[in-house]
Amino acid sequence: MAAISKDGLDQFRVHFGELAKVRRGEPVQIDPFLIAQAIGLVMRECSVRSAAGKPIVWNEYRLIMARSDYERIRPLQALLERDLKTVLAQEATTRKAELVGELRITVVPDEADELQVANGVVRVGFVPTEKLAAPRSGEMTMRLDAWAAAGEIVAKAPKPGTDTVFVDDSVSGDRCTVYWAGGRASLALNTTVVVGRPHPDAPAQFIALTGAGGTVNKQHLFLVATATTVRVGRFPKGNPVHVNGTAVNAGEEIEVPLPAEISLSRGDFTFTVQR
Repeated sequence: MAAISKDGLDQFRVHFGELAKVRRGEPVQIDPFLIAQAIGLVMRECSVRSAAGKPIVWNEYRLIMARSDYERIRPLQALLERDLKTVLAQEATTRKAELVGELRITVVPDEADELQVANGVVRVGFVPTEKLAAPRSGEMTMRLDAWAAAGEIVAKAPKPGTDTVFVDDSVSGDRCTVYWAGGRASLALNTTVVVGRPHPDAPAQFIALTGAGGTVNKQHLFLVATATTVRVGRFPKGNPVHVNGTAVNAGEEIEVPLPAEISLSRGDFTFTVQR
């Protein structure tokens, strides 16, 4: 029996025993990593493509679990969200897919008590961010925007002149500026932007650090700026990142007041974000 089986175009069955590779009949301890793996495998089943032939993946995933399994995993929601970031980043690296909206995963119990333990159902869909339904009480809902998938799964490319980040663009009232020796870039507020050394296959919203050497990853970190702060996230496989002297662990993030100084690869490359 496969770990993931298809019930239809928008529903999949998850067999956690097969995913955990335990002997049939043995109890299965469903942990955050198994759930993250299951979502990653379901994501891989999406065969939808854009008119240009680029992969598009579902952005909404609703996992229904047996009630007893759900109650065991519910206290681990923070770890589940962390593992989802890691696994989906790995999947995204190979897919280079687009999303129609923010990535959202919701885990809920089977209210009808029809699911057997160690089994689940994943329902998927394409839902623009503004049409995502509000989470209901008791649900575990994880909202993962573009940075969650290592800059490879990014929101669908905007039309020219909207949210795209351009190097050497002028600063307006709704933007910050990224400065480094030899260059600068305009950073739109409340927009997830990937930062790294220049390369041909950069995502749509990307700041190319011209002059960066090989110790700066092609996709090193992400930035999300507000009028007063900037959120900095280091990708799981990114080289070291320090923000105002504080190290950011791989796959984690930090939010600090503006202005902020960001050092890559232990000082090999440094830039600042200013309002």
